[in-house]
Amino acid sequence: MTVHPATLLLAWGGFIFALQPLSPVALAYVAMAALPLVWLLARRRILQLMRRARWLLLSIALLFALATPGQRLPGALGDLGVTQDGLLLAAEHVVRLVLLLASLAIVHERLGTSGMMAGLYWLLAPLSKWRAMRERIVVRLMLVLDHVESAPVGNWREWLSTDLPGPDRISLTIRPIHWGDRAILSLLLAIALLWSWLA
Repeated sequence: MTVHPATLLLAWGGFIFALQPLSPVALAYVAMAALPLVWLLARRRILQLMRRARWLLLSIALLFALATPGQRLPGALGDLGVTQDGLLLAAEHVVRLVLLLASLAIVHERLGTSGMMAGLYWLLAPLSKWRAMRERIVVRLMLVLDHVESAPVGNWREWLSTDLPGPDRISLTIRPIHWGDRAILSLLLAIALLWSWLA
């Protein structure tokens, strides 16, 4: 049985939700288990995502390292305002973002852009009666992802000024959700409720 794209997207959302309350030690264990798996399954895609997110990661690290009060580090770093608490917070938030990107890389590698959009289309079913909002969101995201995938990696000014022609037609294959997916979704909902009750 093939898992429906919406099920994988919801599982990914549940994974990201579960990462938030984890302690730094637990995050480190998750990263040690997950990152080698991502390297095996989606090496090219995670490298691409990390390359594009490098300035965001650097900004987060600097922001927390320099702006968090606490015990200053000895030497030149301490003179710059870097604290031990700031370094720990910076590492924690960087690891969370890396795990988010790594899990997204696996989902994208498994589903492809069209599969992700098919899953999103199913999840946006409550918007189906409101001015074709569901179709507009999915089509615009497909165009953006297609542009990002085909645009050259390099200077961001060149990337923004690149005039790439869009596709004449966009096709999206939507398949129905099966009983196995309903069982998985019910299990995910039960886990989420249990998690929120225990937290």
